[in-house]
Amino acid sequence: MDHAGNEVLTSERTLYAHALIALADLAAQPDRAAASLELMVGFADQSHGGFIEVREVSGIPHELGNVKTAEAQLAAVVAVLIADPANYGDRPAALGAAALDWLDRTMLSGSGDYLATVSRDGSKVIDDSITALAQAFGLWAHACAVRRELRSEESLRRRAERIRDVLCSPQGVVASKLRPDGMPAVDAKVDGTASAVMAIALAQAGNILSDESFAERARTVLEFIDENLWDKRFAGYWDHCDLDGKITVHREFITLLNAAIPVKTSRTNAWLVLAASIVHGPKHEAVARGAGYLRKLHDDVHGGVFIGEGYFWTPPGTPVGPFERLMLPTRRTAGISYFGASSFLRLYNKFPESQALAAWAFNVAEDLPAEPLSQLPPAGSLPIPLSAVPRSDLQVATIADLAPVDLSALMDQERHIAVIDAAYTPHLGFGWTHRRSPLGSQPDRTPSVFGTHHSIANLKVLGGAVRNPQGVAGWLRSTQAANGAFGEYPGGPADVLNTYLAVNALDLLGDNDFGDRDACVQYLRACQNDDGGFGVVPGFISDLFHTNLAAVALHTLKADPRSTDACVDYLLRSRTGDGGYGQRVGTPADVYSIYRAAGTLALFGLDLPDRDRAIDWLRGTQGPNGGFRHDTASRESLIATYHAVAALFLLGGEPVEPKAVVQWLQTCQTDEGTFSNIPGVSSGTIDEAFAAVQSLAILAGGLDRYFAILVS
Repeated sequence: MDHAGNEVLTSERTLYAHALIALADLAAQPDRAAASLELMVGFADQSHGGFIEVREVSGIPHELGNVKTAEAQLAAVVAVLIADPANYGDRPAALGAAALDWLDRTMLSGSGDYLATVSRDGSKVIDDSITALAQAFGLWAHACAVRRELRSEESLRRRAERIRDVLCSPQGVVASKLRPDGMPAVDAKVDGTASAVMAIALAQAGNILSDESFAERARTVLEFIDENLWDKRFAGYWDHCDLDGKITVHREFITLLNAAIPVKTSRTNAWLVLAASIVHGPKHEAVARGAGYLRKLHDDVHGGVFIGEGYFWTPPGTPVGPFERLMLPTRRTAGISYFGASSFLRLYNKFPESQALAAWAFNVAEDLPAEPLSQLPPAGSLPIPLSAVPRSDLQVATIADLAPVDLSALMDQERHIAVIDAAYTPHLGFGWTHRRSPLGSQPDRTPSVFGTHHSIANLKVLGGAVRNPQGVAGWLRSTQAANGAFGEYPGGPADVLNTYLAVNALDLLGDNDFGDRDACVQYLRACQNDDGGFGVVPGFISDLFHTNLAAVALHTLKADPRSTDACVDYLLRSRTGDGGYGQRVGTPADVYSIYRAAGTLALFGLDLPDRDRAIDWLRGTQGPNGGFRHDTASRESLIATYHAVAALFLLGGEPVEPKAVVQWLQTCQTDEGTFSNIPGVSSGTIDEAFAAVQSLAILAGGLDRYFAILVS
């Protein structure tokens, strides 16, 4: 579903989602359990045994249902075997017994592990890898089968011992996928959901077998997760990490069409709350801590929990700001938006199974106080009254009237303009890149609001012409949704980011027809939360990035937030006490957030209360090669450099070594005219090009403060 619950994004029904819903409802929602169980039982494959995994809305098996995965099949077996026949009749248990028999006949390897995928009739092995989640649900299913007297304790012990001794290391590492020879697959990682279910299954087996060693291994698994998956910067559990515990963005995983970027999901966090409750006990601090984060993913406007949250990353693996989408989800993932050569899952939408699992997690944690989430220092600075904040006199201008900046001595200006022009689709807009059919994960020239905005901004600075500006403006207006927000493309996902981009792009074109202005203002105001900040959609957690974008868009529309004072208070509470600002209240400083805070406060006629310290902090992030880092410890990048240069400009400062910054920026331009985020790493998109051109224009003295605030 979309975030507001108004639109079904994926109408197909999946066994895995229904199995998790039934399992959660059986545990925590007895009034819903019978109906949820009945729906799941309806997936029974009467022709071949086991369960059909994907159905169309009509009930007809979907093409993706022509295979059976051990993970979904065994999750379904757990659900039906847990259902007490005294309350739900004999059919679920009988179906579970038959399905488990079928799985043991068709999907077991020679070592007794469940193979990942077989054909629907079980006659052909499609994927012979061994996934941790399948083995975890398999152990849990066998524990349930012992309780129903369908399997012996001895068979359960053999399975539990293999998982304890082979699939879980003594340090608690659970490799998400193994090759048939038992070695970790090349793309194996530690998956939070798989580890949580593994811990639950080991605890269940240990309880039945009265063997403390299984419970001890379950505790070790969760200790590894707590140590390595819990985000000490922003809180919450990541969905995966490397086998050595590092959180890393693996670009090489893209060659395998696997998601390379860690995110935090309500589903994984709910499972880990449940695992902590079962393994450690319901009063354990991990239960309260995990539930506290899960509450942050709750939608206080429309109800339910969001899929999760994601981030921009700086190499090799540091989250630096909110980016609420997952790149390259599998084709079996519901809710994907396909756009040109790219596919994304918007994390601000909602999965049905996440609602059920979160309700179960909240149920086990309902008597626990909401503890403050532990985060890295510094956790903030002393409150400051609005009367003590210095005033700022911002000179308002017309951004469409910016005079061109001659950067020909600093970059290959003409070649870059040619690249932008090649990304243009007549009568529409600009793409993220100029490429028609790129390999891998790089975006193509399909028109997008993001690509169009950044292309117009760079053309404006460099003096390039936008072909058919009236046509581009009309296309931008066509992306407006019925609720007033703007989408990434006509009919595409609409949110604060794309709304800002569309409104600002129209402003850059000198076009003051913003479509349904009143609806747009109403939408943006609805995204302001009670804490004063703005989220990416109504009800989503606040951050400085979306707060700034919403404030700029409202300013352009000649409107104010629902509460300007609350917004200012949110910005001031984001101070970190060392001159910096954090992306959220209580998080460490970064260059992005200082830029967003300075620009937003300036729109409200205010200056940073700690301007000089902020300038010093920003200067301290310049790296040895001339570029800037997002903080004092990370790697130099083009995106961080832009935010640092722009923030210093807004505050009346400059880099310690301006020439070194220019020289570093010059090394980011490629031979074809594009820019890379890190010199020599990749050709990049218009995102990196925008950062480079705007930075060079600021350093050359060609931009005014108002333009640098509004255009980002």
